[in-house]
Amino acid sequence: MWLRQIESWDVGALRSIAEELDTELEAARSAADELAHVALLPGWDSPAADIARERVRTARANVLDDAAVIGAVAQLADETAQSVAELQRELVGIRADIAASDGHLLLSDSGEVTVIGSAGEIAQWRDDAEEIEARAKALLRQADDIDADCREVFANIAKGEVTAQGASDPVGARRAGEQQSGLSAPYPPEGDGTRPVDVTAWWEALTPEEQQKVTLEHPDWLGNRDGVPVAIRDSVNRGLLDQEIAAAQAGVDTIPTREEYRQQHPGMNAAQFNSAYSALVSDRRRRLDEALGVKSAMSSLGQLDKGYDDNRYLVMFRPTDTELLAAVAIGNPDTATHVAVTTPGMNTHATSLPGMAAEAVALRAEAHFQLSKTGFGDESVATIAWFGYDPPDVDETVGGAALENRANAGAVDLAQFYRGINATNVNGSDVHLSAFGHSYGSTTTAQALNELGASGVVDDAAFYGSPGLGYANESILGMPALIVDEAQLHVSDGHAYVMSADGDAVSEEVQTWGVTLPFSIADLGGHGPNPTSLPLERLSTDASSPTFGGPREAATGHSEYPRLGTNGQLRTPGYNLAIVASGLADRRPELLIREGE
Repeated sequence: MWLRQIESWDVGALRSIAEELDTELEAARSAADELAHVALLPGWDSPAADIARERVRTARANVLDDAAVIGAVAQLADETAQSVAELQRELVGIRADIAASDGHLLLSDSGEVTVIGSAGEIAQWRDDAEEIEARAKALLRQADDIDADCREVFANIAKGEVTAQGASDPVGARRAGEQQSGLSAPYPPEGDGTRPVDVTAWWEALTPEEQQKVTLEHPDWLGNRDGVPVAIRDSVNRGLLDQEIAAAQAGVDTIPTREEYRQQHPGMNAAQFNSAYSALVSDRRRRLDEALGVKSAMSSLGQLDKGYDDNRYLVMFRPTDTELLAAVAIGNPDTATHVAVTTPGMNTHATSLPGMAAEAVALRAEAHFQLSKTGFGDESVATIAWFGYDPPDVDETVGGAALENRANAGAVDLAQFYRGINATNVNGSDVHLSAFGHSYGSTTTAQALNELGASGVVDDAAFYGSPGLGYANESILGMPALIVDEAQLHVSDGHAYVMSADGDAVSEEVQTWGVTLPFSIADLGGHGPNPTSLPLERLSTDASSPTFGGPREAATGHSEYPRLGTNGQLRTPGYNLAIVASGLADRRPELLIREGE
């Protein structure tokens, strides 16, 4: 399929076919009615009459099958006309965008977009080229799907497989034919190399009717697919969450008594029985607790009895056998000027999400307050608590977690999540995106940034309570290279920040004979140098008095960084995160509280 073929499709002819078939159906209806009357053959009662009646009934059945075929073709023509009209409309927009590039972008008939110009111009137009190419190829994929669906319906008609399916009248026969026809829900792009921008282009190429069809018939395609609009993901995932809560509650309600379980498993000895029964009870209760934790994080004020908060979005919901993974956004990431994603560290579970959501609420409120005080009150912020991986628990050493490579595994999904924000945000790649990582989550965040490469997806990064930033996707002399500077994080100079609070056993510096060593106490070098020893921007965690908002308390230990102080204000590190998240670190750098100030 080529773009020129999409333009050559005659939508008017398709609509004419549908109208003409309505006329044919009326003729079939009249014929069926006449045959029904003839089949009665009043006053004729004999073996010959019975044979005649049967032949008339057969003829009428054939007419009803013809009505089904007419219904199938009319339905196909109508849906194809709508879909092709939408494809052609999208293609007009694509060609207009190409024309607006003043010759810098060239669109091939196969959908590829080439950038023409100097090195600087190529860099300038790269994002536009990528976005337009994704849109063009999405149209071609959908055109191929339409063509395949049409071939399948006509093949079924040719084989006599489209029938009235027992309908007793032409109206029912047509309805039966329609149900055996039409376009299938277009499948989203997937496989190696598929980007969220490709998914966004696929979604936007669908007609509203097709979008509704996909949402109703295949919600599993949408809820966790980066590149699908946040509002759609949220709607789908709320339904899945409610189903999960109901199933988990049923599981708890049907926990057998110890005696019932013993009767169900008579071959177990005492030790085996106790272990198995305890595991059963624990797993079922854990499943319910985790689902309710997500529901609480999505509820107004974090309270289950208040119901869903319309300003919270469940942008990921993925139950697994061992852990429920989810991401909750405060504010809509698709419409926000600034988006900040926080990745948690050790000991985090779905039951931690209510607390993370509360921290996201406070971070967003502070960011909005600072924007309003600095003349940028028309800008908006969305904050996201991303729990999309399996961090280690306290009984697993951080070094052991490094060997398991959990951070690296989570980094791939986190990087794709960042790309998805760029793909669906109304500002595209111009959205200001910040990546925050706490504890082991800082390692995952750093590796996700390295995974992104020089894509320009993330603008700012902040790491706090960090055991180290882990390893890059490169090697030096055959050995994995550690992430040690902003270049490997692929953010601009001065846009990677680090904080370490007094008494934080994970990120605290090691001193020997008065000499500070370049790794943290908890990690002992397992994740690379202590980030506080790297050439990153060091921000304060001490008590402070910012320009706006009153005094801020210090953070101590490993967990206070994003939390409110006793005065109801974010502590100094939380305040600093808000300045970064709001984009003010660039425009009003004096607002940051740096280490030693």
